[in-house]
Amino acid sequence: MKKAHTHLARTRKTRKPKRVRNKTHKFIAGLLSAIIPGLGHIYLRLYMRGLTFILLVLLDLSALLYFSSIGIQINVPLLILLALCIPVIYFYNVYDVLQSADWVMLRRRRAVMQGNMDKLLIGERSERDRMMVWERGISFGLLLIVGGSLMVLFFRKPRWFQELIAMYGGYSFAILMIAGGLVLFGREFWVMLRKKKT
Repeated sequence: MKKAHTHLARTRKTRKPKRVRNKTHKFIAGLLSAIIPGLGHIYLRLYMRGLTFILLVLLDLSALLYFSSIGIQINVPLLILLALCIPVIYFYNVYDVLQSADWVMLRRRRAVMQGNMDKLLIGERSERDRMMVWERGISFGLLLIVGGSLMVLFFRKPRWFQELIAMYGGYSFAILMIAGGLVLFGREFWVMLRKKKT
């Protein structure tokens, strides 16, 4: 009886948990995102995030082609800004997939070690909320509706849309910039207030 018990204890000690090859998966995800933006997120099973990056690149390219091909006297700074958005989206996509890979591989490693992926560690809840806010929110659906509508307008090139851009394009762009600045300012202000409370 004692021999069987000691043999069982030895096999438990010698049996090591499977190792998850974290760096290899992270490298593959980064490489795929460097080839096609969003593909690394899809590889990590963050489908909505990956499709968002693909849609943003396609939308930016469509807008750039539209504004450079129509005969409206469009501001050159707008074309420059649209052209600069492509590398910004590209490099943020690579940065984000490397950060996401760390989080995904940590969860996979814990699932292999403990057999439980749903139980969160103490400091992991905020990281999980940050990662999954886009995967589970309505923002992705709104982006698809707005982005798809804009791409249809860019490719169909209706006359009323060209006249609308010619008359109110500068004002609309300025309003969008102001609204974006207010949203970013409000978010930073909210984070500062929460830090002061804690």
